[in-house]
Amino acid sequence: MVSEFSRRLTLCALISVLPVTPALAGTITGRIFTENNQSLAGAQITLTRADGLYAESVYSNARGEFTLLTAQKGFAQIRARKMNYADATRSIHLSATTASTLQFKLRKLKSVKEISDNLTASAYFTRIKFDNPTELKFFRIECLTCHQLGNAYTRMPRSKERWQQILERMLGFYGVKDRAWIERYANIMMNAYDGTLLNIEQKQSIDPVIFTSRITQWKLPDAIIAHDVEYHAADGRFYTVDQGRDKIYITDPVKNTTETFDIPGNDIPIGGKFLKVFNEARPFGLAVRRGPHSLQEGPDKKFYTTDTVSGQIGIFDPLTHKYVGYDIGGKAMYPHTLRFDGKGIAWFTLGVSNQLGRFDPQTKEMTRIDLPMTSDRPQFPVLMPYGIDIHPQDGSIWYSRLMANRIGRVDSETLEVQEFTPPLVGPRRMRFAEDGSLWIPAYGSGSLVKLNTKTMEYTEYLIPPLSPGEMEAPYAVGVHPETQEIWVTANMSDRMFRFLPKEERFIPYPLPTKGIFLRDVIFTPEGQVCAASSMALASLAVEGGMEEIICIDPND
Repeated sequence: MVSEFSRRLTLCALISVLPVTPALAGTITGRIFTENNQSLAGAQITLTRADGLYAESVYSNARGEFTLLTAQKGFAQIRARKMNYADATRSIHLSATTASTLQFKLRKLKSVKEISDNLTASAYFTRIKFDNPTELKFFRIECLTCHQLGNAYTRMPRSKERWQQILERMLGFYGVKDRAWIERYANIMMNAYDGTLLNIEQKQSIDPVIFTSRITQWKLPDAIIAHDVEYHAADGRFYTVDQGRDKIYITDPVKNTTETFDIPGNDIPIGGKFLKVFNEARPFGLAVRRGPHSLQEGPDKKFYTTDTVSGQIGIFDPLTHKYVGYDIGGKAMYPHTLRFDGKGIAWFTLGVSNQLGRFDPQTKEMTRIDLPMTSDRPQFPVLMPYGIDIHPQDGSIWYSRLMANRIGRVDSETLEVQEFTPPLVGPRRMRFAEDGSLWIPAYGSGSLVKLNTKTMEYTEYLIPPLSPGEMEAPYAVGVHPETQEIWVTANMSDRMFRFLPKEERFIPYPLPTKGIFLRDVIFTPEGQVCAASSMALASLAVEGGMEEIICIDPND
């Protein structure tokens, strides 16, 4: 039985005269201890506004100390969290002169059920068994594509019939209808997640670099698939597209508010191009006309979106809020990720039709490029061209095909296509460094891979797990424009990783939300590293049940 004392925080309100930045409401300092009065380093202290839509977090240092400066006022909730310990929370009232000191004593988890319930998805994923390790890696890219598998919601015991229904839907998104395939996966899932408790010890390594960091979260409560976010320096706001609602969320990080822009459907029917080509009125279960997936700011300071359902490239003017769409044409289906080259040309992947696209914003000319049909998984109907980026030295276009397991290069002038088979499984959203190195997140292999595009040599770095046998699922990477450090969205252990190429070293950043699933990585001029978290069509799988924007400010 947990004592009442262990359920509560010990609050010591020391009304001392502490300096408070005028723009901030107050300062909260304190320490984090174990029940035996040992300092806890790397604990997360999260202050959440009363409505739950805005939160700020810091980490405790080697002495268990923390300082959190906040502009919040009124009632809020503050929580201390550390892996292998029970959370401690309480309410706090903030005023313009708040200067409080808090002490948190965290109780170590002891019972098998407590330990099991608090494990990350990566721990429970180890219960999924395949005889062939490579087949397990492909299973990861097929069944972890849009959300974690192994967290509290997705590991719930279900009957074989229920697993079959789930897999019919999930694999059906990629055109898989093979009954034997679905039944085999259903048996594997039913055996893996039968309700049996898992008693292992996860160990979270803490790098002192994170002690100065600050994490900010803006919740998007109405979002269904808040897929990608961009930052607009001209007005200092975040713009997030919602693939499941045909909306753009505009978040002000100063006022900490979000407004919603409804993308006009014009004369596009619900189902868009999927209705026309496949007679699907609700592709992927979405009743939308456009389905915006990704966005990038163009040289003209407008946002260019990939509209998966309508088969268009959208252009949104953040100044006038005007939105227009341009048909890609032909058999092009499911525009996915878009990047601009040095000449202001937009290049993008087309996931369902196995193509690349090229769009000239000046002339509005569209070009479609067919890609090879080669694949390591030829029985998979959708080969899924996915990530794309521009080589910084020769301007060539490089892409990944997630399901086919290929890396490709397109000459930007001749449009000649070359393809390569990488020594990894599941290349996703990759990015170039200034030196021409291509950094690839290997989703099925749980690693970060560096490709020397001159020698075509690959170097693999396994992302450090929390316990033996666990693996991450790196979705996207971002290369910091100044430091050239690599940031990785890992997505199976509620962490984000920073990789220092010169030291060949990972720095993990534990995140405040359980079940988080981060998408594309962006950087703000102020030095924040941001991404949208979208547990697509599975809101119950994420703590709090809401999509969000999350930013890490390293402050180092």
